[in-house]
Amino acid sequence: MSSTAANGSSRAVLGRGMVYTIGTAAPILANALVTPAVTRAVGSVEFGRVSLLIQLIQVTMLVCSLGLAAAITRHGLIEASGVPGASALTVRASAIAAGLCVLAAVAAPALDLVVRVHDPWLVALGCVAAAGFAGMANAQAFLRVVDRPLPFVALALVATLGGPVIGLGLVLLHRATAVDYVAGLAAGYLLAGVLGLALTVRGARPRPQRGDLTRALRIGVPTVPHAVGLYLSTAVLVFVVNHAFGTTDAGRMQLAILLGSAPSVLTTALNNAWAPLVYAAPRGERAPLIEGTGRDIALITAAASGFVSAVAPLVLVVLADARFDPASMTPAVAWMALGGLLSVVYLGSVHLVFAEGRSTGLAVVTPLSVILGTLAAVALSRTGDVPVTAAGMTVTYAALAFGAWLLSRHVSSERWRPATMAPAVATGTVLCVAGALAPIEGAAAWYVRAPLALLCVALAGARFVRVMRG
Repeated sequence: MSSTAANGSSRAVLGRGMVYTIGTAAPILANALVTPAVTRAVGSVEFGRVSLLIQLIQVTMLVCSLGLAAAITRHGLIEASGVPGASALTVRASAIAAGLCVLAAVAAPALDLVVRVHDPWLVALGCVAAAGFAGMANAQAFLRVVDRPLPFVALALVATLGGPVIGLGLVLLHRATAVDYVAGLAAGYLLAGVLGLALTVRGARPRPQRGDLTRALRIGVPTVPHAVGLYLSTAVLVFVVNHAFGTTDAGRMQLAILLGSAPSVLTTALNNAWAPLVYAAPRGERAPLIEGTGRDIALITAAASGFVSAVAPLVLVVLADARFDPASMTPAVAWMALGGLLSVVYLGSVHLVFAEGRSTGLAVVTPLSVILGTLAAVALSRTGDVPVTAAGMTVTYAALAFGAWLLSRHVSSERWRPATMAPAVATGTVLCVAGALAPIEGAAAWYVRAPLALLCVALAGARFVRVMRG
């Protein structure tokens, strides 16, 4: 692929990716404003139940959706039935997810033995919310096919902002209980799911072809352990810290995860534009496309990771008061941010795996990577240093990057070179380590951290301008 073509592809990813980034970040920031009001309104016990239900909604959605969201995007760009087939697959996948979520709701008393919110009706309500969530995720996968980022963003706003706002309203107007807030979340997800399906059918008349669903399930189902493993990897890290250091330090680690995951949010948003571009490329051109666009995505993510590491002490003291000693968790934020950078390398390989429709190996690669990261976290916890335990997540993503690359070489005839991202990864590593080691208190901290943050902004800005100008 020529440098001009590669630059044009990067421009497409970054241009569309910025829309996805804004749409991803805005609801998260707005939700962060709603959360303090909710915690004060319902109290610590009820909010604890809310937190458990949020985990249940996410995991139930991942399991009951059967990984079909990723298959939908691939289907619309690669399979013979194209966009109409992807539209039909979206409707069918959402119906399957809804049916499985209803079965989960019926089994709510048994699920409550695991979730332990001591209210089967609340668990059932969470399962209903998961059905709407799955419908929304499937619709967003279709919107990626037809390149409609604004409706994609609108659905995210309805679900991740509308639901919490409705829930807060119910809490304030009715009873300050977890049931009221989760009911609001369910309303937001269901509304987003219905709107998403309406946009899908309007975007293309569903026209399924024989074998479409079977092929999609063959691709999607093996990714369920992959998706659940990725989601649970941070939860396992909190569990390790809780076991080794206690509940208070587990809460501090949760704060570090919240901030340190910011580069991963950026990567996920950019990937909404990156993946369809790779899938749509002719066979033989995907590997050069990944290399050309990946260099730019990795460098911008490296700058974002360094920036988050640099400003971590300032942001952490806003997120929590002095009782949590939040600034001391800055190194943990840096380790998490570095993991977000490594996810770019991992995604480059995963694109080839999905393009080939041979995703079964991910059901092995991801759990093994999570296990390796967990073992690393356990070993690091024995140092007695809470922040350094977060490096277990860095190990997880390093293992994912290597394992996915090996898998891509096994399932695809195309060969991409992760070494093309090495300069960006090296730059990001230096920036994150600098953020981890820099002083966290006093004037000395900001004499070092302010220039470091400005350097990261300049680095990202220069690359973005260069790409957009061509």
